[in-house]
Amino acid sequence: MKEQLKKLTSDSAVYGVSNIVGRFITFLLVPFYTQFLPQSDYGIVAVVYSGIAFLNGVFTFGLEPAYMRFVSGVDTARRNRIFGSSFLFISGSSVLLFALIMLFQPQLQLLLELEDQWRSIIPLALGMVALDAMNIIPFAALRMENRAKRFATIKIISIVINVGLNVLFIAILHESIVWIFVAGVLASLSSTLLLLPTIVSHLRAKMKGPMLRELLRYGLPTMPGAVAIMLIEIIDKPIMLKLTDAATVGVYQANYKLGIFMMLVVTVFRYAWQPFYLQLSEKDDARELFARVLTYFVLLGAIIVVLLSLFIGDLVRIPVPFTERLLIHPDYWGGIGIVPIILFSYVWAGIAQILNAGLYIKKKTMYILIATATGAAVNIATNFLLIPVWGMYGGAAATFAAYFAICIVYAAAGARIYPIRYEYGRLLRIGIALLLAAALWYLVPTPEFLGHVLWRITIIIVFAGVLLLSRFFNAAELREVRRLGSRMRSK
Repeated sequence: MKEQLKKLTSDSAVYGVSNIVGRFITFLLVPFYTQFLPQSDYGIVAVVYSGIAFLNGVFTFGLEPAYMRFVSGVDTARRNRIFGSSFLFISGSSVLLFALIMLFQPQLQLLLELEDQWRSIIPLALGMVALDAMNIIPFAALRMENRAKRFATIKIISIVINVGLNVLFIAILHESIVWIFVAGVLASLSSTLLLLPTIVSHLRAKMKGPMLRELLRYGLPTMPGAVAIMLIEIIDKPIMLKLTDAATVGVYQANYKLGIFMMLVVTVFRYAWQPFYLQLSEKDDARELFARVLTYFVLLGAIIVVLLSLFIGDLVRIPVPFTERLLIHPDYWGGIGIVPIILFSYVWAGIAQILNAGLYIKKKTMYILIATATGAAVNIATNFLLIPVWGMYGGAAATFAAYFAICIVYAAAGARIYPIRYEYGRLLRIGIALLLAAALWYLVPTPEFLGHVLWRITIIIVFAGVLLLSRFFNAAELREVRRLGSRMRSK
């Protein structure tokens, strides 16, 4: 088990470096936008990007998980046939969908409440979606062939181009928000060009009807699920726009993005986790290994939630070097309180990735649809119920409720289809430590003799102390921690 966990950790580290660097560079756009865009303009950008995220799930037809499932353990010739069928179908359908949606541009513009001056945003946004869809299978090929470094390099280059062009167009040339989407198209196109060697080397066969039908039979049931997950991530913005205004959406989006730190962990983990469990599913100790992965993930998630919830107010006030600006403009500080809710929501999103592994292994993808559709329904209903009452906090609570509902469905389905004896006692200890830390932070006033900083450090010590005193860590884990500590000191 130790060697297998090392492999998962190693793969996560490679994807992690690229994603952490890439996402952090992208995250820099959040403070950038808060400095240079009015709240209402940032709200428009947030709503349109929500639509882009939704269409990304539609344009790929669920063929990314299908490709990864069917190329596992096959020879090169069949792998190329699977690649060709998937890539050519997505490329052709992307062009057709682009043309079809453009026929309804006036209606879309009205739905998104875009003024005529922003009308060119729609074709640019659709161009980004089409290019990203065509890139999805080449990127999946790199992942399944363990070419994580090339995957990471292309991702980072594209992100750097996107951020660099945003700075050029908005801060230097003072163009409108339309040019944010021009930058997005050029960044997506750069990925396509960099992926050309992968495309050419794998595109050795034409699209095969029987193979495509087999891929779609597996992938299409996952497509509504992927769309449902996207709805959970994005539907709160257009609903909030309808129930409040663009400025509120802008503030909400800026603070929602501060949840990037937990989202990074989930994204990095997912990239390594999917190939990991598919390749090891036939091992005798696979279920025990999956249970241990859940325990470690929840522990890591809880640590991140505690640390960031305690210090997020200081983070947004970090001065930007060589300027008189702060990291996040004070006009956007009104939504800081939603950050812990978003962080905890992403913990449940990561748990869901672990709980659904057995459903993918057993090819019971219909349950993926049931779970994600349930989450989307809970999300939409909760948004409409809570946003009029709690405003931005209602949107954040809806995200939390959605991911929690998904985990409930996955746990129930997995217990019957692919039962795993999870380490419930250890998970309970993490929950108790987290609840105690939250109670101290939100319910107990800061003692005057400690001050804010020492009080937060005390809460962290209490969190760690509960885990140690409850004997959360077993002897082998404690020995491993001491060994790593000795190695770090020696270096």
